Amino acid sequence: MKEMKMSATKKLIATAIIATSVFGGVSSASAADTKEAAIARAQAQATHQAQVTTYVNALRAIVDAHRAANAKALADFQAALATVTTDAELKAAKDARKAAVTAAADTAKAAKAALVKPTKPAKAPKAPKA
Repeated sequence: MKEMKMSATKKLIATAIIATSVFGGVSSASAADTKEAAIARAQAQATHQAQVTTYVNALRAIVDAHRAANAKALADFQAALATVTTDAELKAAKDARKAAVTAAADTAKAAKAALVKPTKPAKAPKAPKA
């Protein structure tokens, strides 16, 4: 019960702060901050968010491809084990799996290295203290 009152109090305070900033009581931007600068920052932030989304999706695709390649290497190895009759064939199957796993890891590493991490946009200038 006490937690609910605190939550309601926090909401009330947050609403009051937002209302006063909207109506000019408290300004989070400095007087030197222009509308054009604020628009440019908002556009830069939107661009950054799009870049982050693209980066994360590309990284997920790389990870998924790496996992799929490892799963295929394991499946191929298990299939080869069913037909192995000699030590030489077993060694060849192990070597083939090791080579496939290494190739998958190298490919994933190269793809990750090719990704360009998005850079954060510039922050708004801080308001001078009164």
